Amino acid sequence: MFDNVKWCMRESGKKSMQAARSTLAIVYALAFFGGATALAHQLLWTRRMVDLLGASAGSAARVFGCFFLGLALGAMLGAILANRVRRPWRWLAAAEVVIACLSVPILLLPWWADGIWPWLGPDRLIGPLGGTLKTVLSVLLVLPPAVMMGLFLPLAVRDWPFPSARKTDPGLWLYAINTAGAVMGLLAVAAWMLPRFSMLPVMTFILIGNLIAAIGCYVVDLLLGPVGQANTTPESLRANRPAQPYLIMAAASGFLIMATEVIALLMTQLLAPMSFFAPAAVLGSVIAALAFSAFVVALGAQRLFFREAGLVPILASAGLLIALSPLLFHALAPQIDFASGSRSLFIFLLQLSLFVALVFGPAIIVAGFWFPLIANASGQPDEPRSRLRWGWLLAANGLGGLLGAEIAYRVLLPLFGPHQGLGVIGFVYLIAAWICAPSITKPAWLWTIRFAMALIIGLLLFVLPRLHTVHPSLVPGLVAEQHGREGSLAIMDDPRMGRAMVLQNQYVLGATAASAEAARQAHIPLLLHPAPRHVAFIGLATGITAGGALMHEAVETIEAVEISHVVTRAAGEWFTDYNQGVMKDDRARIVVEDGRTWLAAHADAFDVIISDLFLPWGPGEGRLFTVEHFEAARRALREDGLFCLWLPMYQLNNDQFMVILNSFLRVFPEAQIFRRETSAAAPALGLMGWRSAELNWHDVQQRLALTEINRDEYFEDLYQFQTLYIGAVERGTVSGPVNTLDNLWIELDAGRYRILFGESAPYFYGDRWTHWLESFQQQLVARSP
Repeated sequence: MFDNVKWCMRESGKKSMQAARSTLAIVYALAFFGGATALAHQLLWTRRMVDLLGASAGSAARVFGCFFLGLALGAMLGAILANRVRRPWRWLAAAEVVIACLSVPILLLPWWADGIWPWLGPDRLIGPLGGTLKTVLSVLLVLPPAVMMGLFLPLAVRDWPFPSARKTDPGLWLYAINTAGAVMGLLAVAAWMLPRFSMLPVMTFILIGNLIAAIGCYVVDLLLGPVGQANTTPESLRANRPAQPYLIMAAASGFLIMATEVIALLMTQLLAPMSFFAPAAVLGSVIAALAFSAFVVALGAQRLFFREAGLVPILASAGLLIALSPLLFHALAPQIDFASGSRSLFIFLLQLSLFVALVFGPAIIVAGFWFPLIANASGQPDEPRSRLRWGWLLAANGLGGLLGAEIAYRVLLPLFGPHQGLGVIGFVYLIAAWICAPSITKPAWLWTIRFAMALIIGLLLFVLPRLHTVHPSLVPGLVAEQHGREGSLAIMDDPRMGRAMVLQNQYVLGATAASAEAARQAHIPLLLHPAPRHVAFIGLATGITAGGALMHEAVETIEAVEISHVVTRAAGEWFTDYNQGVMKDDRARIVVEDGRTWLAAHADAFDVIISDLFLPWGPGEGRLFTVEHFEAARRALREDGLFCLWLPMYQLNNDQFMVILNSFLRVFPEAQIFRRETSAAAPALGLMGWRSAELNWHDVQQRLALTEINRDEYFEDLYQFQTLYIGAVERGTVSGPVNTLDNLWIELDAGRYRILFGESAPYFYGDRWTHWLESFQQQLVARSP
């Protein structure tokens, strides 16, 4: 009988252990899944909020900051709630439901946000009220669901009931698994979901994921039941808070990691195509490195190196590796070729992720040891109450990350640029090592740190300033480099281009060798309107196009909107001799704002609106080819106003052009199509749409006679001007998809096309353009002059 009792106890113990393991597997799965949905949300929210706040780096930083602030506040709230609740998993189930509900306004943003800017008006938009409203909207939309996300880890480790073979803090494992899930969520959305579906179904799918996670949390709650005892005394809250040095180090870790990530992203975009996909690959690589660091610390938590004694060598090594990463970037950049295209989007993301891992991975991995090491050293893994420190540590880390990103954008990049900016971050790591060294390591390490500091100072003074943000072949013609949130802008004097403005080593914003073509982008639509008194330009760049309007006596006011402070400063400093001095002319007003948002704030304001050439695959630039943008342009026109949309045909294929044309015709009943020049080298087409008037060749002839621009051969007489006319397309004659703020058709398709084909993409120029134009004209019913 005694044997039967022992057998029953043994079998009961086995079943109990199996149940615990099953529950633990669910908890780990929820940690992984929670990380995946959180970063998927963050990626989608950042892109969705561009439609509300604009495509500037400042808008992205605002959303990014609200997200990290929300995570930090959520972790802090979780640390407080962990003392007060006995069913933490039921609270987490409710939090997942709340996340889904609070994400609905962002999901439906394109359908409600457009009415804000006409109500606000253009003057208040660019004033303090506009900035305040954008910040308030960001906080209201992004912060609350992010707070709910931040609750997970502090509540999940509350009275952890599962045995561990290693004496490792369970919070370390959950942190590592959650971070690994973030990588998978990010890549799943960027590489697979968004290229196949529009924003609405993808965001809906992620919301459903939150509801599934809520069910999983509720199941864990049923399996575990109530845990521990609630303790709401102030003394218990203070007792569970880590010592101040650990909180400071957690904040410093987040600060330096996020500053490094921001600059690494902009550096990588000097090489990879400027598209939606490249930032996702960089962010995925950085988070993967941090996940690897967390797993390593969790596995080796009891080893000496991953306790306080290893802190100084970790910080010193991280500082050196970060300071040296610009040299490694320039050494490896020639070995990778994105210009010739990739076999698939997945291969591109893999190649870019591998490049980022080789250049920045060692530095991020070593630096990533810091936070989990602090978390491991600040408490006892076997002491349940000490696990409540995780909320405070994560809150400090998140607030530090928020501050680090802002300092990188506002201070390091404008003052130092990307290369020296990383050098400064490396030096700060060494300062942190110096501060920590006397208390936790041997004095010999102080000499090592001094040597490393001297090395980085040498890099900052003599080596990193010699690294440039343009291709080595362009360095001989480099006149100046300017840096900001938007990236690096190079001013070039080139034998072929003349003086040119090059953004992020990839995109020529304008060049003086093409001054006639740039000015013609203003002359053609202005000549089509009988009395263009009030003119708007979306996009400034060198200012040559906007300056062309000053040659028309009929023009009384010019308003040009440009998204980049760096570009506007460069236009005034380096291109005044070529842009008619438009930056200082009394008739001209230059506004720094997102072009779509700024235009949406106007109503019945302009006789002519001219939209410059924009990069179809540029992040956020595809919004300027959407139905919603064309509707805003039509509202901003006066009754007889004209909207001109210039298209870079040398960066488009037939499907993309037809989608833009079809989107244009959803708003304007007819599109009059002009080409910028008869040359096939870099052709551009202009789609002209009237609010209520129509093309009148007699008015054009009169305008040609009154305008002193006959130095251009196309404006000598009406016959020459008509050589630029392609024909008219009426609404209903073009079918197929349209480009909207929700489906991102142009931005995603053009980005994918550029990645797959690179610089050899079969765009329209040369013979391909000539044959296509002949075929297209045959399909048009041209209006007789």
